[in-house]
Formats: sequence, C-alpha cells, structure tokens
Amino acid sequence: MIAPESGRAAEREALEAALARLDPRSTALIVVDMQNDFCHPDGFYHGVGRTSEPIRRAIGPIEVLLEVARRAGLVVVFTRLVHDPSQPDMPDRRRIAPGGWAARGRRLLPGSWGADIVAELAPRPGEYVVDKADYSAFYGTDLERLLRRRGVRSLVLVGTVTYACVLHTAFDAFVRDFDVVVAAEGVSCWFDELQESTLRIVELLLGRVAPVAAISAAIERGAPGADGTRV
Repeated sequence: MIAPESGRAAEREALEAALARLDPRSTALIVVDMQNDFCHPDGFYHGVGRTSEPIRRAIGPIEVLLEVARRAGLVVVFTRLVHDPSQPDMPDRRRIAPGGWAARGRRLLPGSWGADIVAELAPRPGEYVVDKADYSAFYGTDLERLLRRRGVRSLVLVGTVTYACVLHTAFDAFVRDFDVVVAAEGVSCWFDELQESTLRIVELLLGRVAPVAAISAAIERGAPGADGTRV
C-alpha cells in the first residue's frame, strides 16, 4: 500500500513531467471570455444577480501567466463571446432550451464596452482576439487555422466560465489533437461545486489541471536562453 505522502509526491512528479512537455515555441495561452459583462461590477451579469466577484478571482492569476507567456514568446489568444442582436440568442436557436438559462437582455454586444476584455488583461499589439458566437472558441471561428499556422501543439487555458466556454473549448481542443492544460486558479465561475467538477472532468478526459506557479515555472524553464538555446 502506498502511503498518502508518497502518493502525493508521485502525483507531483507526474504533473511536473507532463508540464515539462510545454515547449514555448509550440504553446499558446488562450484567455477565454474575460470580458467586462462577465468580470466588471458594472457589467451585465453582475446587474442581473450573477455577481462579478467570483469571476474576477481569475484576473490576478491570469495576469501572472500573461506576463510569463509574453516573456517566453508564447502565442497569446483572447476570445470574446459576442451576441449579435439581429440573431436569435443561444438558447433560442434550440427547440429544447437549457432549463437553468439565466441570461436575457442586451449583453456582450459587438463593439460594446461589455464585450471588451477587462482593462487589467487588455491585449497587446500582435496578440490575437477571436470573436465567437457560442461556447467553444473553435466553433465557427478561425482559431484552429491560426494555431496550426503558428505551429501550436499545446494550449494553456484560462478564463471564464469554467463549466461553459472554458470546458467546451478544452473538449474541442482535445478532439483536434491539441495538448490541454488548464490553470487551476486562472479559471472562474459562479458555482464552486461546478468549478471542482469541471476541473475533475479535465483531468479525467482532456489533459492536466495545474497551479499557475507550476505552469509558469515549466514555461520559464523551456524558454529560449540568451544564446538561443532552451534553458
């Protein structure tokens, strides 16, 4: 029988070995839907009772990963969920709508402040912004073509909502043969129990869930040194 501490040590070693395969030259950081309507106290969802506080918890960890990714030269992609007001809303495109659907009203409109990425995480010149009309960042977008063109094989996912757009993007990445790593503190949602369950699904079926510090360390170890070699 393996002692609990020995088991935890083995798990840490296995995670470190997995993260060691993150080559900055073929890894992208995907920041999912960190938009004002989700994240800001003046945003739509806060105004209808879905407080922004639990969503905003991911901002600080994402800032850390963004800085590491930018220094290491990763491809950085931001996604934005946008709702074209001239088109049916997401549940209205189905004959059987989700029973718990909470969002109704003008939100995440193209070109609006609510659809913009929060100021703390604002994209920089040369970084990509992909607009989407549904949960997955791959569905109906050019994201896969962009990543293939840049030689990306591994994705580090952060953002919101963990059990919705983050999870759908992770599934679609996996079936397209991308490696999937989700930053544990870098994803957020409104329900703690769904946060935990979603991260378990990622570990069970899709890839690895890792602390921001561990992902950052792995990226920094793999970043090119001053002489052009990997350190």
